[in-house]
Amino acid sequence: MIRHPKYRRGNIYLSGGMEYAEGLGAGWRETTSSELKRMGYFPLDIAELDIAYQEHHGDIMGDIRFDTTRSEIQRKANIRLHFIDTDLKLIDRDSDAMIVLYDEAARRGAGTISECQHAFNNGVPIFIVSAWENWKDEVPSWLHALSTKVFTNFEDLYQYLEDLPEGILIRDQYGNHSAGNHYLCSLTGEPFEKTHHHFVSNVSPLYCKKAVDVVQHTYEEMKNRYDFFVEYFVNRAHLD
Repeated sequence: MIRHPKYRRGNIYLSGGMEYAEGLGAGWRETTSSELKRMGYFPLDIAELDIAYQEHHGDIMGDIRFDTTRSEIQRKANIRLHFIDTDLKLIDRDSDAMIVLYDEAARRGAGTISECQHAFNNGVPIFIVSAWENWKDEVPSWLHALSTKVFTNFEDLYQYLEDLPEGILIRDQYGNHSAGNHYLCSLTGEPFEKTHHHFVSNVSPLYCKKAVDVVQHTYEEMKNRYDFFVEYFVNRAHLD
């Protein structure tokens, strides 16, 4: 895990459109990086990292054209190794949380959604900033379900991150996002307090009481969709 001695509140990966974004999405990442550092967080700015890589090793994609079969395959191979593999490793190995700018550039591309799914699968909290005020009409339900919390502007996100208990985004030895006796609820994004300092749980992700009641209803009072699908196919097999 990358750790900066000066920024101790956790590493935050900055995800959003690049391929279809103006300036590869560097503008908002630079501004957000400055705000995160002011609060004591360490930003993982992929646009900045790409520029640094190019300065040392050249442009990965610059000399590849689509006029031969080999160059098309080379482009695909480069993207797999230098973008997909690298970015996903940064998320699951070196990130405590992720900020996502969901705008038209992110919607047109595939990387942002893929990174969100990867972060969710690895227990990394996802904070979405929607470019649209009416985010419920614009942010896909699947993406909303992956997220920890959704904002409609960066100012509210910054205030939220500022108010979080110190170090709560960093996972403890049990895999929970906690600081002292405060824990971060995966479903609501709200910090909640446990009566005991040490809380070992096999439940992943961890939920506050309000979210537990909702999840309990979802698991215990509603027919499981996957189980229904399995039963459906088994019954179909007897009929076919």
